Amino acid sequence: MSPRSLLAACLSLAFALSPVAADTVFVLEADTWSRPRSAETLVGMPPLREAVRLLQGDEDRRLAIRHPDSEQGELWAAELRDWLAALGIPSARVNVAADAAVHDELELVIRP
Repeated sequence: MSPRSLLAACLSLAFALSPVAADTVFVLEADTWSRPRSAETLVGMPPLREAVRLLQGDEDRRLAIRHPDSEQGELWAAELRDWLAALGIPSARVNVAADAAVHDELELVIRP
């Protein structure tokens, strides 16, 4: 087998074994989330707007809200989940989880 053929075979195998799509992560910073909230301000938050746009693009996609591992982080995430439900996102498509690596922000993870 020539070096070129071997390289092509290796690349083909690498692409075949890689996931079809990766998670997409948007960050909603604490400063942004601390602003007074209404449906209008939520829709105006770029990370949230983009996450919802992607989520609505495919019914198989799910949203994971990763939050700081603290009571405050849990409250932020629960409030966001409630807002999303009020805006028409089915709660069955939203998962909330604490993450010790997340600080002063909410991570909105769209999963294929």
